[in-house]
Formats: sequence, C-alpha cells, structure tokens
Amino acid sequence: MITERVTGETFAEQVARRVVRPLGLTGTYVPGDEAEIRGPHARHYSTNHVPGADAEVHDVTEMNASAAWAAGGMVSHAADLDRFFTALLQDRLLPRAQHEEMFATAPTPEGKWIPGAPTYGLGMSSLRLPGGRTVWGMGGAINGSFSFAYGTRDGERLVVQNVNGDWNDPIGLFMEVLEAEFGPAD
Repeated sequence: MITERVTGETFAEQVARRVVRPLGLTGTYVPGDEAEIRGPHARHYSTNHVPGADAEVHDVTEMNASAAWAAGGMVSHAADLDRFFTALLQDRLLPRAQHEEMFATAPTPEGKWIPGAPTYGLGMSSLRLPGGRTVWGMGGAINGSFSFAYGTRDGERLVVQNVNGDWNDPIGLFMEVLEAEFGPAD
C-alpha cells in the first residue's frame, strides 16, 4: 500500500514495471480478481485443510487469490522464479543498500512451518540444511500449490520447485530435494 501511495500506480503495475519487464519474465503477473491462470500451468489440488488420509481432494486451480495480494497473490512459473531469484541473489535487481538489507535476517519463532531454523529478512530467508549448508531464497503457498526457490548466496546454484498438492508434507519433500542438491557443507 505504501508503494501504491508513493508511486500512484497499483501493486500490479509496479511489479510489471520494476520486475517483470526488466527481467523478461513471461509467466509472472498479479492476477487481481482473475480466477483463471493465464497460459499453460499445472492444476492445483487441495484437501482444503481437512485432515485424514481419506480427505476428499478438490481441483482448486481456478480461484480468486486477491486476498493474498502482495503476500502471495501472484502467478509465476519455475523458469521465471529461477530468473528472478538468480537476479536477486546476484545483486542485479536492487540498489546495493536495499540488497544488503534484504539479507540482514533474524531467526523465526520456534515452530515456524519451515524446518531448518529459517531466518527472515525483507523478502528473503535462509535455511540451514541438515548437512550444515545454508541456502537463500523464499517459499510460499496457497491452496493446492507450494512453490520454493532456494540457492547459494551468490546465485550460482538454485533449485526451484512447485508441488501442486497441499497434503503429504510438500515442505518435507522440498527439504529433501534441497539436501540432495546442495548436500553437506564443505
């Protein structure tokens, strides 16, 4: 809301002008009230938070995500997330002082939903993997879809993953993928 007040442009216009166009992203946008996802995409499946192995699974691909707005009401695909996080980690997106501020992280409270003792900064988090290596990035979720992008601090190696179902521990799955890719600390 601060960005909108200062610039006179909507959040969606700012994302397009400052991130999407400069990085050449082709599948990233803020849908607002749109329920359908533009272009090719995976379907999203959810139990709608009903516990139990026999919970009914629903196709929730078409939903109005405007309630998530700047906290996750965006659409993207893996290639765009890779390009965005590589540019962000390699300090090619923000002025130097803002970039450094993003990486000034603090520990999260006990019980945060991501394992690995995550720390959070201004739009950036770090995870310490079981083997001791620290990776940087961010993850997010909405009904039926979990997306994560984490990599080395220099952006030379990155893993982007989307799980299109919100049961069977998608976060644990992603942690296993990160550990397999980045392995133990040197």
